Amino acid sequence: MSIAVYIRKEYFRAVTIKDKSAHILEFHYMPRTIDVFEEGYPVFHLEYILESKVKANILEFYLTDFALRGRGYGTVCMNEIADQFGRKGITLITAPTGYDLAPLGYTGPDQYHELMAGFYEKTGFSISGDGDLAMKILEDAQI
Repeated sequence: MSIAVYIRKEYFRAVTIKDKSAHILEFHYMPRTIDVFEEGYPVFHLEYILESKVKANILEFYLTDFALRGRGYGTVCMNEIADQFGRKGITLITAPTGYDLAPLGYTGPDQYHELMAGFYEKTGFSISGDGDLAMKILEDAQI
């Protein structure tokens, strides 16, 4: 079952990343995916499902270019997406902090879990007691 959340399908957002440089990012919202582009090139991809009208579950996300890691793109994209979800009445976002196998470029699942938990905490999520789930309550949700 799929629940629709009505966010403009495409829009541009000016952002400042970690090194204080300004960028114009283009966000494309689809029923199960969000893709972010800069100057026509993909920089961020997120897959999600809406479990209800108020709960979104992030299945996975990644920067499309390994060289973009650590520069702040993931943070600004995740914050913008959470803001848009909140504006549409979503009050809870959940996400796994890792997977059984670590993606390419990581030494193993433990390192990946630790890095993902740190990323989620930096973007306002709380980590569950067993460390396998990140969750964010959107207090400013508007209906």
